[in-house]
Amino acid sequence: MVLSGHKLAHRLRLFALLLLVNTALAQAWSDHATLGWLVLREVPELHSTLVTPRSLTDFVRENTEALEVALAEHESIWVRQYPDYPSVPQALRFDSESAKQSPVPTFLGAIRVNPTLGYGLIRRTDFEDLHAPSAMSFTEVSFLSAGDAAGSIRYASLEEGMLVSAAVVLASASDEPDEGMDVGLFEDNGTVFGQSYGFGVQPFGNPNLDYGSQAPFHMGFFHLDSLTKWAQPGLLQTYPHYRVSLYLALARVAFDNDHAYWGWRFLGWALHYIGDLSQPYHAEPLPGVSTLQAIWLVAQNKTDEAVQLVSNRHGVLESYQYHRIQAVRRAGDAAHPLLSALSSNEGANYSADWLESAVTARSVAAAAKLDAELAGTVPNQFVNDPSFEWTGSGFESDIVSLVEASGGAAAVDRLDQVVSDQLRRFADHLRTWVRVGQSLSDCASMSSSSCSNSP
Repeated sequence: MVLSGHKLAHRLRLFALLLLVNTALAQAWSDHATLGWLVLREVPELHSTLVTPRSLTDFVRENTEALEVALAEHESIWVRQYPDYPSVPQALRFDSESAKQSPVPTFLGAIRVNPTLGYGLIRRTDFEDLHAPSAMSFTEVSFLSAGDAAGSIRYASLEEGMLVSAAVVLASASDEPDEGMDVGLFEDNGTVFGQSYGFGVQPFGNPNLDYGSQAPFHMGFFHLDSLTKWAQPGLLQTYPHYRVSLYLALARVAFDNDHAYWGWRFLGWALHYIGDLSQPYHAEPLPGVSTLQAIWLVAQNKTDEAVQLVSNRHGVLESYQYHRIQAVRRAGDAAHPLLSALSSNEGANYSADWLESAVTARSVAAAAKLDAELAGTVPNQFVNDPSFEWTGSGFESDIVSLVEASGGAAAVDRLDQVVSDQLRRFADHLRTWVRVGQSLSDCASMSSSSCSNSP
């Protein structure tokens, strides 16, 4: 069947619509904090750097003027440099006088995150001991349902005035954006705050997932071809770069004003998005599918099948990575390739376009090979059957044994290599970000003029 130009354009837009609605999972790593910790174990200076937890109320109340200036400057830069950026509504712009009366609500509104979370002083307790006691469960720190990984995470409260290492703060905070910080922020998400935040209608994401509305904040498609950009410009409405930039600005305020705890915590928030974009499925919507192949899928009316396969492969990868890492840790195999990959330190220097020029560029370059390896190694039903839905299938916790039963030890070795390649990129990017944090921290102990060139 030969399609007319009009019909082809129509189908291409339907293809993009399917892509938007079904964009895989909005989570890249099942457990950001543990992966981050395994990298940070190799950075002893972050373990010897001790900081004092202070409440968010104290941080905002003691820095109202500095926050007003920093947030205004950040907003001005984004409005000037990014014409399509949805600016902060005037009513939500940070005002120092309002913040003195209502510090936390004013601050959360100004940075446009979900205000229903507690943002309390919490740390992970299971970094070194998988069976450490837990004073809090995931349901006590998030309104989201605990998934395959979250249900086993262990938490404890921090007390103001105690000392905690920068490594613990940075790693623990890197999980927070997956606890609901970016959920419900669009005007059609059924929340009061979403209607006031100015982000407009949600451009893409899976509405069947309780965390589906966070997808545009956790994915960054910066390397799309011109056809995809034309067919669905909504894929360009992503905000991880905005989040990283915003939290970096807040970290600078914190370090410069003797709130190092919040400096590292803001950097941890930003690290989450850096980790997300280190995962190919968060940077490339349809790995391995060229423009011509996309047109052919449209002509054959098979676009929904292609999207389902990508979604399943993404989900399988997440489950495999999480359970395989846990098994290696329990076995105490420190020399295993999955753990040695996290010792990598080949990241580029940080720059304003680092997420686009380095992080996502590397992810996009690796996407097709990753997708092909999953398609050729994992049991066929899970990755090559478009009628199958991986999410909620009940196979998540058994994925490693199922791969081994299907393809033997060789299949496990192949997938270990695939995951190791990803972890190596993640470690590179985390090390780059650690250097950013160390620069800010060092500058805070010097004169302000010496920090003029800090990130």
